[in-house]
Amino acid sequence: MDSSLPPSVILIRPPVEAFSVLIAVTGGCSWNKCKFCATYKGILGEKPQDYAIRPLEDVLRDIDAFAANNYHGYPVFLAGGNPTSAPTEYLVKILKYVRGKMREIPRISCYCKALDVIRKSDEELKALAEAGLDIVYMGLESGSSKILRIMKKGTNAESFIKAGKRILNAGIKLSMYILLGLGSYELSNEHVKETARVLTEINPTIFRFRTLNILPNTPLWDDWKKGKFELLKPVDCIREEREIIANLGPNVTSQVFNDHVSNFCSIESSNIQKDREMFLQTLNAFINDPRIQNLPRENRTNL
Repeated sequence: MDSSLPPSVILIRPPVEAFSVLIAVTGGCSWNKCKFCATYKGILGEKPQDYAIRPLEDVLRDIDAFAANNYHGYPVFLAGGNPTSAPTEYLVKILKYVRGKMREIPRISCYCKALDVIRKSDEELKALAEAGLDIVYMGLESGSSKILRIMKKGTNAESFIKAGKRILNAGIKLSMYILLGLGSYELSNEHVKETARVLTEINPTIFRFRTLNILPNTPLWDDWKKGKFELLKPVDCIREEREIIANLGPNVTSQVFNDHVSNFCSIESSNIQKDREMFLQTLNAFINDPRIQNLPRENRTNL
C-alpha cells in the first residue's frame, strides 16, 4: 500500500507564518534532491511525499471553509515546497479567490524556488503580484555555486541573482534563507564571501539565518557519519554570520533575522545598512564570550 502523504498534508511553514491561515496548494517539492533537506524525503517515517499540484476545486473549497469559519484578518500562507512551480493562471485564480473571500488579509505568501522564477516571464510574475502575492520565501542557502553544486541545490549563484531581482522588480517582496555551516570548514570562507556578494547584488527585502543541522533521512547524513562532512562549532557559525554581514555592500538595506531554534543568537535588524555596526558589535560580543567559545556542537534532529 502506498503510504506517501497526500498533497493536502502540510509538512512545513516558515516560523513567521505560525499564526497564518495555511492553504495547501502543492504537495512535496518539485526538486527534492538537496543533500541537506529532509522535509519531503519521509521525515515522519512514511514514503517521501510526491510532488503534486492540488486540484483547483479542492483549494477553493478550503478557502471557502476558512471564510465561512471567520478566518478573516489573518495572513495567508500558500503551502507546499514550492507553489510557484504551479501554472501562473492557476495561482492567479487562487490568489484572487483568497482576496475575494477573506477580508483584511495583511499578506499572502509562499515558498519559491529560483528555478520557478526563471521559468516564468516578467508578465507572469507581475500577474502574481497584481493578484495579491505579497512575499515569497526562497532558500538561497549559499551564494557559492560550488557549494550549491555539492549540495545538489539545482541552481547556481547567478540564477539566484537573476531570480531575486526579477521577483523584486515584479513588486513581490523577497525573503531569503542563509544556511550557516553549509560549506563546512573547507569552504567556509567561500561560503561567506559569495553569500555576501549575492545578497549585495539582490538586496532582498529580508534575509534570515539558519544553522545547518543534519537529519537522518538526508544524503548529507551519510557524509557526516563517514567523516566526509564536519559541522561547524557554535562560535564558528556565529563567525560566518559576522563575516557575511561585514562583507555586504553599502547598498544593502535588508531586514535581517535569526528567527529559528537552530541559531545560537537572536539578533535582528529592520535595516542592516543602518544597523550594521551594532549588529557586528553584538556578534563580536558573542564570539568573544567564553561560554560560546566552549559551547559544544550538537546536531539537532528535532527541529
